[in-house]
Amino acid sequence: MSVLTSVVSDFKAYKASLDDQTTWQASLLKAIGFEVAQHVRNRLALALVVFFIPVWLGIVRAIIPSDTVEYHSRVTRGPLPVNANELAMVSGAINAVTLIIGFMMFAAVRRSSAFDQRLVLAGHSRACLLAAKLVGLLLVSAVVAGYAGLVMAMYWDPVQPGLMTLSLFTSGLTYGGLGIVLGLALSTELAGMFVIIMVSLVDVMVQNPIINPADTQAVVRFLPTYGSMQAGAAAGFTSRGAVGYASLGLVWLTAFGLIGLVAFQRRTRDHARHAPSAEPAAAVTVSTRADGSLVVTSMAGPVVLCTRLAQCPVGCEAPAGVSAAAVSSAGAGAVAGAGAGAAPARPRRTRRAATS
Repeated sequence: MSVLTSVVSDFKAYKASLDDQTTWQASLLKAIGFEVAQHVRNRLALALVVFFIPVWLGIVRAIIPSDTVEYHSRVTRGPLPVNANELAMVSGAINAVTLIIGFMMFAAVRRSSAFDQRLVLAGHSRACLLAAKLVGLLLVSAVVAGYAGLVMAMYWDPVQPGLMTLSLFTSGLTYGGLGIVLGLALSTELAGMFVIIMVSLVDVMVQNPIINPADTQAVVRFLPTYGSMQAGAAAGFTSRGAVGYASLGLVWLTAFGLIGLVAFQRRTRDHARHAPSAEPAAAVTVSTRADGSLVVTSMAGPVVLCTRLAQCPVGCEAPAGVSAAAVSSAGAGAVAGAGAGAAPARPRRTRRAATS
């Protein structure tokens, strides 16, 4: 108990120390903490993980008959006789994992959209925030795939349970990347959920030989979970390795990551319209001497009197009660005052007129 208490206290102290740090590593750890908190708060997704996976696999186990069908495996380079019930469990597990992880990442990105924009405007790196989302996706996929593999082992014993879990993991990464892109690109949650559900159903169903008994694989090869399904079937019924097929999910994740990078850049940019800064006005101080003349001191450049211009600007007239002599003496005082009060300023393109 004392060891656990010390570990918790050390973790809290380390977490508190991150608040005063502004390094990229500290920002990444903070962003990962935000992502994990987002997933933990998603109670619906957690309930789906705990209850939907075993219920769904149980339904598949009870409904699908145990007839022998031929699965067109690229790993064995030929038809592979398999149990239809067990193969349906493989496709059902992939379908459940992809739906749940895609939904979790889509919901997390949607809910943190405004918060991410504030973090970017506050100085956090976009690459750091996207890296945190990928770390969150890896953690979620590992937990959900591991749990689905354990539940599947309760119904039947795959030949390679490790490879089976890996195929579930990569399928989760694929649809997690899709969820990130949809969360950044779509404007409503209903549209995102509809796209995830329909893509997952079509993706998995057309690869099942019970539904699609044709041996043509020209179009099926380009589906997101094609590699995971091939690896899962090989893991369930053969002893051959299929890590390469399982790794095809990483290619899809990379493609979705690049698209998400562009969408995240557009989503988190500053949309405020900043008015162009106006040219600062000249700061002029006017004072009166004992003899009644005026002293004009400029802090933003030389002062040019209207009487010394070739043509006086429209609306620039001497105030009532001020004689031309006073204006002329003001011009001399302006030159003296500007020279004594400040160093000669660089010439300005726009000449400013000062009248008294």
